[in-house]
Amino acid sequence: METRRTRGAGVVARAGWRRGQLVTVLRAARGRVVPPAPRGAPGGAGGPERSRVDDVAVAAAGARAALPDGALDGLDARRRAQVLAPLDVPAGRTVRWGTAAARQVDGTTCGAAVLGLLAAAGDPRLALWLVSGRLPDGPRPPELAGLDLPAPADPHHPDAPTWFRTPDGRVVHASATGEEAAGARWALLQAALHRRSTARAVAGVLPWPRSLGTPPWGAARLARFPGVRYRSVLVDDTRTAEVDDLLARVDAALDRGIPVPLYSGGDLSGGVAAAVPRHVVLAVGRSGDGYRVYEPGAGAVLPLPRAAVRAPSGPVPALGHWTHLAWALLPTRPR
Repeated sequence: METRRTRGAGVVARAGWRRGQLVTVLRAARGRVVPPAPRGAPGGAGGPERSRVDDVAVAAAGARAALPDGALDGLDARRRAQVLAPLDVPAGRTVRWGTAAARQVDGTTCGAAVLGLLAAAGDPRLALWLVSGRLPDGPRPPELAGLDLPAPADPHHPDAPTWFRTPDGRVVHASATGEEAAGARWALLQAALHRRSTARAVAGVLPWPRSLGTPPWGAARLARFPGVRYRSVLVDDTRTAEVDDLLARVDAALDRGIPVPLYSGGDLSGGVAAAVPRHVVLAVGRSGDGYRVYEPGAGAVLPLPRAAVRAPSGPVPALGHWTHLAWALLPTRPR
C-alpha cells in the first residue's frame, strides 16, 4: 500500500464514481459491519462508551508507569516529549524520533509505520528505544521480540545508537549519527511489523503478499494500545449514514485518547488497482470539524476535514492523496 501523489483535477466527482470501489461490492455481499453510533453521539462518547474512559486512562497510566526512574535522564525536553507523547504534534508538523522523520520506508510499509507509531504512543518503552536506542530493564515491547538488540554502549547519551542488524543486513553501531541510528531503528521496526502482519493473513494459514502492504485484518491482529483491542471494519462511503456512524465511533475513540488506524483508496476512475484499499493513516486527534491524521508517506500530522470523508471530491493529502475512506480499525473491548 502506498501514498498516491495527487493527479490534480484528474480525479473529479461525477455520477456513479463513488460506486466503483471494491468495498462497495464486499459490503453488498457481506452486509453491514459498521457498528451503530455510540449512545450520546454526536458530541463524543456517552453511555457505555463513557463508562470505559477510565479503563483506558488507567491502562495508559500503567504503561507510563512501566518506564523506570531515570529512564529519561540525559534527554532534552523535545526528546522527552517524543517518548511520552509522540502523537502530540500540531497539524502540518513532522513526527520525529530524535531528529529522524517517522516516514514509511517504502511503498508497502504504510501499515507497518502506523502500527509502530500506534504501539509507541501507548508504550513509552518502545518510544524510548526509537528515540534513543535504550531499552530499560524488564520485558521488551512485543514489537521488538526476537530482534538482536544488545544494550547501548552509552545509555546516557541522548542518541545512544545501540548496534543491531538492519533488515538489509547492515550493522548500525556507535559510528552512526543519532539521526542515522534512529532512522535505522524505525526501519527495523517497520520491517518486523510488516513481516508479522502479513504472516498467516490468508485464511489464518498462508502469508499475504508483502508487495500488497498490510491487510486490515492482519493489522487488527497486531494493533496495540493500552486498554483496547481493535477489529477491522470495511467502509462503503456510498452509504453516508454508515459513514456517519463510523465517524461517531472514531470521535468517541479519539475523545478517550485512543488513536484509530484508517485505510484509504480510490475508485475505478483511477483504474482497477485504485479501487481497493491502498494506504493506511492514523487518526490521532480531533480538530474543529475534522481530524489530525498521521500520514506515514509524509511522516507528518495533516488535517483531515470531516467533509472530505463524508462526501469525497478528490485526492486528500491526509489520506495519502487518495480519495476515499475504505476500511478502519475500531477499538472494541479492553484487553
